Amino acid sequence: MSGVKGLYKALFHEFMWLDSKYTHPPYHNRLMKEIFHPALDKKDRIIDIGCGAGGLSRKLAQIVTEGEVVGLDIAEGYIKTLNRSIERDKSGDYKNLVFVLASAEDIPYPNNYFDHVVVSESFGFWSEPKRGLAEINRILKTGGKLYVVNSHKEAQLWVRIPEKFFNLFSPYKENLYSSQEFREFFERAGFAVVDQKEVTGASLVTIGSNVVAPIKISSK
Repeated sequence: MSGVKGLYKALFHEFMWLDSKYTHPPYHNRLMKEIFHPALDKKDRIIDIGCGAGGLSRKLAQIVTEGEVVGLDIAEGYIKTLNRSIERDKSGDYKNLVFVLASAEDIPYPNNYFDHVVVSESFGFWSEPKRGLAEINRILKTGGKLYVVNSHKEAQLWVRIPEKFFNLFSPYKENLYSSQEFREFFERAGFAVVDQKEVTGASLVTIGSNVVAPIKISSK
């Protein structure tokens, strides 16, 4: 039985990789135009948590040409494939980009390191969102920005119905939150919410800045 489950997870990871690689680029282009192009400086340090096939990480690296972009994911196969592709690239366009195997709850970077943290379509899969946000607060510079992009409870029906089917068959269950719940997550972790907006009618972008002291969360 464990072998069957392992094969199922492997096939699911492959499906998610292909979905991220081939269906997400138009969506990433909207994010770049509406959210990231106006906000980023060429010297910024950015971490893209839950980077998947790395498409958004690559687009971010093309903007911060004198900075640094880290794509982080828990899927070892993804990270190996992405780093091999960077090694084979001869253009030099991505010399500021690296992919790292790690979780949102244990990020291998020092305090106050990044100017921006991007979490695109992975927050709903986190088993411990409070821990993940506390870790982000640690690595983010004071006044830095956190961008959580995720499907949400108020999304249009054509988004929410496929999400329900996805959760029926996926080995990884996704939690959907409301816009207010995202605000509460941010505020309790010490982030002041500076903006919320919908992109393509499917995803909510919540933007916060870590300018306030975090509220202590009970471990119970």
